[in-house]
Amino acid sequence: NDLGSFRTGSLPWPYLRTIQSESTEEELTSTSVEHIIVNPNAAYDKFKDKRVGTKGLDFSDRIGKTKRTGYESGEYEMLGEGLGVKETPQQKYQRLLHEVQELTAEVEKIKTTVKESATEEKLTPVVLAKQLAALKQQLVASHLEKLLGPDAAVNLTDPDGALAKRLLLQLEAAKSSRGAGSGGKSTSGSPPESSLVTYELHSRPEQDKFSQAAKVAELEKRLTELEATVRCDQDAQNPLSAGLQGACLMDTVELLQAKVGALDLAVLDQVEARLQSVLGKVNEIAKHKASVEDADTQSKVHQLYETMQRWSPIATSLPELVQRLVTIKQLHEQAMQFGQLLTHLDTAQQMMACSLKDNAALLTQVQTTMRENLSTIEGNFASIDERMKKLGKPQG
Repeated sequence: NDLGSFRTGSLPWPYLRTIQSESTEEELTSTSVEHIIVNPNAAYDKFKDKRVGTKGLDFSDRIGKTKRTGYESGEYEMLGEGLGVKETPQQKYQRLLHEVQELTAEVEKIKTTVKESATEEKLTPVVLAKQLAALKQQLVASHLEKLLGPDAAVNLTDPDGALAKRLLLQLEAAKSSRGAGSGGKSTSGSPPESSLVTYELHSRPEQDKFSQAAKVAELEKRLTELEATVRCDQDAQNPLSAGLQGACLMDTVELLQAKVGALDLAVLDQVEARLQSVLGKVNEIAKHKASVEDADTQSKVHQLYETMQRWSPIATSLPELVQRLVTIKQLHEQAMQFGQLLTHLDTAQQMMACSLKDNAALLTQVQTTMRENLSTIEGNFASIDERMKKLGKPQG
């Protein structure tokens, strides 16, 4: 029997271990993974002796109208709506403390940027100051029982007025008790401590300054809007709107008052008389201008007639002049062509002269060379003759 081979989807353990190590290294070096360093000792100290309360919690996925309750976390615990669960005093205190902190931060931010935010935010500083005053009144009302006792009757809508009334009543009571004590015979020299009334006045000038600045900013904003509404665009065609682009509303009102004052009946009569005199002068100027314009027109027509009279003989000789100009143009063109031919011949003549000079120089050089060669040949023949003569003589 032959041995069979089988394949399995699982990889060998060494190869699988190599792949896992490579994927782990890639994950550790990837920039898409956020690496968080956790201190186990600090985490243990933070969650030591802590328990997770599961009372009243429901993580089921059942279908129902009631809302499921899970774990919630945050700076303070916010109860959901519709649960029917009442806040504990601690939860309410944490929530109010957090909201007051947020409100304080927003007020500080508005103090620094009151002019910039006046045109952007709907909640103006004046409205915010009013809301803070109302919140202050409510807070003062919550401490009235501690300050004045449980029998203090305070109107929550006006706690400051209620405090003032309470103060006046106690002052009247103190005056009456002092008058009764001085009328009768008292054995002790000093009044008892129970009859004394002590009041502490707390003033916040910073808040008053802020409220005043907010009111001034609101008034400036409303005044700017009013000026933008009243101010009209400059119209050159309308004389009544001339000069109404004042720097502020008061300047515009003063200009309007001056224009309205000029419409008085006495002033209108004087203006009408002046306009009648001006109208008569304008009519005289128009008549004089018409006569002057007529004289100018006649002179221009006369000049034009004289020009046409001078132009008549020129117009008759104009065709002949044009024909002569055409002929002269043709002559100029032929002369230009003849000049070009002369220029070409001159250039060719100069080239031939240069060639003749070069040939003469070469001929002179050849003649010199031939003379030298001829003298050399004559010398050679003379030497040959001498040698032949020497060879022809008999030797003695």
